This record gives sequence, structure tokens and C-alpha cells, in this order.
Amino acid sequence: MQQKKATVAVMLILIVLASCAGCLGGGQTNDETTSPLANSLLVVRSVQVMIGYNTTLSCGLNTSNGLGLNDQVVYWYLDGKPLGQSSTYFGFAVRNLSVSEVAALSTGEHRIVVEYKGNADYAGARGAGVLQVIPKPTPTPTPSPTPSPSPSPSPSTSTSTATTTVRPSSSVSATTRIR
Repeated sequence: MQQKKATVAVMLILIVLASCAGCLGGGQTNDETTSPLANSLLVVRSVQVMIGYNTTLSCGLNTSNGLGLNDQVVYWYLDGKPLGQSSTYFGFAVRNLSVSEVAALSTGEHRIVVEYKGNADYAGARGAGVLQVIPKPTPTPTPSPTPSPSPSPSPSTSTSTATTTVRPSSSVSATTRIR
């Protein structure tokens, strides 16, 4: 019985100490600088588009160990101007540019920036890529074959021969030339 009382007393002391861990100065503080957020990595895919076509911009938002972050909001910028926002799906997010949005851009390189502002668990991240706008090719006329003149009919010469029998023993031959 004595041993049972001692075991109960020790367990009671352990329970009190566990519930009052912060009371004795050994607990965690709520100082935000001591609880680092997990890193996130934002990768933007560079893309090339021809004027007159639409295109899709895409990015991947992952943790530092490669797991995709789902249902997170990323913000899209093109040449420093906001394009909008989209949500990640298994770590991937896309932003479609319409034909008219592409047509409004000059040919050459444009900077794509995607920003993830972070949340309580993951630090924010930025990624950048390039949108290369190329001109629509101008059709070069193919030379049409030069018609060669058809040969004009030239006057033909034909020869006709007729034979007339005058007598049984002699024959007369005549040649007529037609022009």
C-alpha cells in the first residue's frame, strides 16, 4: 500500500509540472522571431508567344523539401503592373493571357513576377521569368510562275499526190502543194 501511495504522489507531481511548464520559466514564449516559418520556393516558367495568339503563364509554389503548396494565393505582375491573382492547385498556378492582352504588348522581352505573400506556416516568396513576344511572320509572296508564250501555229506545208490512169500502159503523176 505504501508503494501505491508513492506512485500516485509521483504521478501527481508529474501532472502538475507538465501543466505548469510555462509557470516555472521553462516554457515557450510567443515571440515571433523565435518560431521561424517554413521556407517556400516560387518558380516561374518563361514562355514565348507570337502576337495574335493567347498564352498561359505558370508557376510552381513548393516547400523547401519539394512538396507543392495547395490552395495558396499568388499575385501576378507583368512589367511591374498587376495582372491579377490565382490559387495554387497541388503547388501549381496559372494565369491566362488573352489574344488582346498579348496584342497590347510590344515585341521583345517582358518581365513576369509572381509573388506569394506567405501565411502563418510558410514564408513569402517571389519568382521571376520572361515573356518573350515575337512578331507574327509576314508572309513572303512566292513568285508565280511566269507564263511562257504558247507556240503559235506555224503554216504547215502538206504534199498531196494523185495518180490518174490514162491508159493501161502509162500513168501520169501530179503533185500539188498547199500553203
